[in-house]
Amino acid sequence: MNLPVDESVRLQEAERTRRRRERWAIGVVAFLVAALTFIEAYLVASGGPVRFSGNIAIFALINLNVILVVLLIFLVSRNLFKILLDRRRGILGSKLRSRLVVIFILFSLLPTALLFVAATNITTTSIKSWIGKRVGEALSGSLEIARRKLNDDAAALVPLAGEAATLVGPETTAETAGEALRHMRTGQEDAVTLLFLRKGKLAAKEGKALGAAGNEILDRLGSLGKAGAEGGTIIGDGYAVAWVPAGGDGLVAAAKLLPEAEAQRIRAIKDAYAGYHQVRLLDDPIRASYIGVLILITLLIVFAASWMGIYLARRITVPVQLLAEGTDRVARGDLDATIDYRSDDEFGTLVGSFNRMTADLKAMQGNLAEAHASLTTTYEELRRRTQFIETILDNISTGVIVIDRHARIAMINKVAGRLLEVSPEEAAGSLYRDVFREDHYEAIRGLYREAGNAGGRQVERQVELPIGEKRIALRVSMTTLLDERGDYMGLVVAFDDLSQAMRLQRVLAWREVARRIAHDIRNPLTPIQLSTERMIRKYSEEHAGDPVFAECTQAVLSEVATLKRLVDEFTRFARMPAPQLEEGDLPEEVRQVVEMYRTSHPGIRWEFRAGEMPQAWFDPIQIRRALTNLLENAAAALGKQGCVEVSCAFDAESGRARITVADDGPGITRKDRERIFEPYFSRREGGTGLGLAIVSAIAADHGGTVRIRDNEPKGTVFEIEFPARPRGRE
Repeated sequence: MNLPVDESVRLQEAERTRRRRERWAIGVVAFLVAALTFIEAYLVASGGPVRFSGNIAIFALINLNVILVVLLIFLVSRNLFKILLDRRRGILGSKLRSRLVVIFILFSLLPTALLFVAATNITTTSIKSWIGKRVGEALSGSLEIARRKLNDDAAALVPLAGEAATLVGPETTAETAGEALRHMRTGQEDAVTLLFLRKGKLAAKEGKALGAAGNEILDRLGSLGKAGAEGGTIIGDGYAVAWVPAGGDGLVAAAKLLPEAEAQRIRAIKDAYAGYHQVRLLDDPIRASYIGVLILITLLIVFAASWMGIYLARRITVPVQLLAEGTDRVARGDLDATIDYRSDDEFGTLVGSFNRMTADLKAMQGNLAEAHASLTTTYEELRRRTQFIETILDNISTGVIVIDRHARIAMINKVAGRLLEVSPEEAAGSLYRDVFREDHYEAIRGLYREAGNAGGRQVERQVELPIGEKRIALRVSMTTLLDERGDYMGLVVAFDDLSQAMRLQRVLAWREVARRIAHDIRNPLTPIQLSTERMIRKYSEEHAGDPVFAECTQAVLSEVATLKRLVDEFTRFARMPAPQLEEGDLPEEVRQVVEMYRTSHPGIRWEFRAGEMPQAWFDPIQIRRALTNLLENAAAALGKQGCVEVSCAFDAESGRARITVADDGPGITRKDRERIFEPYFSRREGGTGLGLAIVSAIAADHGGTVRIRDNEPKGTVFEIEFPARPRGRE
């Protein structure tokens, strides 16, 4: 479905906005998933300040991360479903897009799955190694060594504390107690501090400050009360204390602080031991947490790769789809097609090239349209000129053939085709030696030699060529065509049919002969007739019994009558008047003649047909005379039985009227046809040989011709053809 341009642009803009929002949503969700996964991994790896026993925050992060992963799965799966839907609909580019997504997913899923399995095994193995028995024993042993050393230190301080306790008593003041403790501490290590507590409160102290452990030591000593009347020792993470009662509610303690480095190591061992026990208790939850984090990382990688595949596939297929749609619009002739796609990559360059191409094509189309209009005008002018020349060549009585420099027929008009019995359409473009008969080709080649010998000038000759089974006389004119530089370009052969002209010349000659014969013979016939009749009247009685006299005189009179009829025919032939053309109904004129013969020759079937025909110009008397001669010959050929078909038609293309007389008689041999229209040629007994000559003369006087051909299956056909509207009568 083709949408309007504005609607298509609006939909494309809406699609780009939706995709932009979707990319932002997927990017934010993926970032949050990655950040939360990193935090969870960090907390799990570091142990952090949050204890696993009460790790509600980690589980909350995991649940939140799961929700975000589900949201990421929904967003990515929505794109995958859309790709599958586009592929099912056969949308252009969906196959490439789906293949790229599948490839990305496979390339990311396989290594990620392997990495997940390996990481899971490593994590499980590591956790097992961390919480193994030997680790616990090592931590326990280390802690025991530290405690034993502190106990040894505390035991070593017991004499010192006992001696100091002997110097103080229930009545001793803080000042005197301080003096006693200072005295007892003389010569001891700097790390040793003597304390005197009364009623659980520090009364006197001698030695270095106890630092951060001081409060813990005083609290623990204060809580002893009188429970330990015999004295004892206490140890801490970085100190060892020995205490001894000092009578009443007092006690004296000797405390020794370990170096800070040793104290930190003891605390670290203690914390590690506590952590170890904690890990032993939370073995499965920890392993599940690690696996959960790995699953989240795996899903994040897979769906990030899927979305990246979708994104890259779309980056590739969208411009391809736009290019395909634009190409299809260009193929359908829409050169206004442009692609609204902006990018600085190769696709952007390709789209820019496409837009420039369509702009160039549109400009070229405009130029081509202008050139086409110019060429059309030129072509129409040339066509009109060519048609004008062809019309002239087709309407002249001269046959014209143009042969190019490659001996191919460049042009041949209808008259030439009719005279030489070749098809102008088939002959055009063919080698003339392949078109013309060998004898015609020889005649043209002979003239060509003469033209060559004449230096390329025009050569005219009269030649007789066999056409069918007759020979026609042609006046051939051959002109060599030369260009401005004198190079040969071809030949122009023009020829006229002289047969009709020669026939008319013979008819005129015979008319002159007939006139002279009629003049020379008519004069003595009358005296011969009158003398013979006088001899009959004068000597008939004397030779009444002589049959010879009667036969001779009757023979003379009979022959004289025959000669008179012959002289009359000669006279009519010699004195044929010029036709008096008038506009009339030619079919009606022909029909009347046919009806007359239908009555006079009832044994013959006379048929008459006439088509649509306008008023024609003709001499009714001469047409009747010509038609009478043809019908008379047909009736004589048929005897008393047969069929004569007469038709009258009009050829609108040539503007010529045609009268056709066809009989089914014995026909005329092809040999006699060449002379059938010559005067005094007749194969019919008693015929004068002037009838068809008169028909030919009448047709020629009307500007037409008369032809003879075979009738199928037997008989002869005569056709008189002349212009229905001769020149000057239009």
